[in-house]
Amino acid sequence: MAIARSSCSSARRIAEAYPADGIVGEEHAPVTGKTGHIWVIDPIDGTANFVRGIPAWCVVIACARDGETVVGVIHEASTGETFHGRLGGGAFVNGRPIRASSAAALSEGSVGTGLSNRASTEHVAALISMIMAEGGVFYRNASGALMLAYAAAGRLLGYVEEHMNAWDCLAGMLLVEEAGGTVLRADPKIVISQGTQVIAAGKLIFPKLRTLCTEAFRH
Repeated sequence: MAIARSSCSSARRIAEAYPADGIVGEEHAPVTGKTGHIWVIDPIDGTANFVRGIPAWCVVIACARDGETVVGVIHEASTGETFHGRLGGGAFVNGRPIRASSAAALSEGSVGTGLSNRASTEHVAALISMIMAEGGVFYRNASGALMLAYAAAGRLLGYVEEHMNAWDCLAGMLLVEEAGGTVLRADPKIVISQGTQVIAAGKLIFPKLRTLCTEAFRH
């Protein structure tokens, strides 16, 4: 009920402010717009945590035009932190600029790892094994969007998931790029309807993570 109310409230307010824009969301029927702008909403990412009282969940809103994200916001209610960014305008948390990690080795921090029900768990297990073999540590809190926000803020070296829906990843991917990091570019023609593989990290660590993901996800 809380998720449904949150989704309806977010969509209603966006529709009131931008009546000609489209809206897509995990808990919302698609609304076709006229401007080329589409608002992509997840009222609660980390639902399993939310319903069990675990404070690792967030509200996610992105706006895309022709498949390219132009605005991204991730709000973590339990901490009161709001991560936000605009294409070409930088990334911030509660108004303070953030930067992706400058680490060059996996042994310098933790990598967020997602587990998609649209991909094999064996692939994630293989990836985690590779990260640990490099002296790294994996981190998972069951909210991919929140881990992307942490990667943008440099708290994590990066975040990887074999497949994510647009409402879970578009905002966070924009934040990582605007914070000076690198992301695996999604296909703008299909990302909103079909999602994408996500590899997002600081510039120096991204090549290594991409190599490991290519090996782990190759089948």
